[in-house]
Amino acid sequence: MSSTLYRSDHLAPVIRLAQRRAGATLLVRVGLVSDEVVYRWVGIDENVTIAECCDVVGEVFGIADVGADAPRGLKLYDVLRSPGQSTHFSHGLWSFEMQLADIYPRDESTPPSVCVAGSGSFGGVSFDIAEVNARLIGEVAGLGCLRAEVREFMARAKGHDFAPLLQALDVGAGPSIGVLPVEDNPVARDAFWAMVFAQICCAGEDTAHIAESIFASLGHEPLAVGEIRALCAESLSLLDEIGGDRSPAAMLDIYRQLMRG
Repeated sequence: MSSTLYRSDHLAPVIRLAQRRAGATLLVRVGLVSDEVVYRWVGIDENVTIAECCDVVGEVFGIADVGADAPRGLKLYDVLRSPGQSTHFSHGLWSFEMQLADIYPRDESTPPSVCVAGSGSFGGVSFDIAEVNARLIGEVAGLGCLRAEVREFMARAKGHDFAPLLQALDVGAGPSIGVLPVEDNPVARDAFWAMVFAQICCAGEDTAHIAESIFASLGHEPLAVGEIRALCAESLSLLDEIGGDRSPAAMLDIYRQLMRG
């Protein structure tokens, strides 16, 4: 299967938490069989039923009355057991293939389903990842606890939906780190937050591309991750000092403190 996740028209960062506390999230690609440019990447709880998957497919494509090849009472993990396996859904004469790409540990705060990327319109309705996730997971509570700069940054990052990331991160109230970023230049500050949001995703080798995508979505000239890091090098160095030898998962609490107002 060719991976188009990080070349998608719209992208929402995916958080991968280290501890397996609530089963697994299955990252699936749901594509229109007759058109390779119409697809959605979705993270789904392995414990949902095929009937519930029909609802998810309907939400991400803006349709109703979705059918399935697999028995509706089966759990998704009964049908998609290993990457590469697939199952099909239908809407009228249209067929959609759901193919398992990867399996990630779930956190207890992770929503049952979330759209993380996609491309192409269907049925005359343009794809809007924020609208899709509003239908899937509802409005995200607690945005008022974020720094004003962070809220403004999120609003300017066109094509990115940070709602599932923030829901999983669960910023809440608590201590804050307000000294970063130290740069005064607006572009440099954007570079810092692009790096922070990318690192929060805990996406390994994909972190660089996520940072590049977020930075470019702000309207800046596209830069390689090394150039983005150079713009906010002092702040990233201070962040490394604060983080010490914490693991990526342990750094999540530092990121929460960075984002709090």
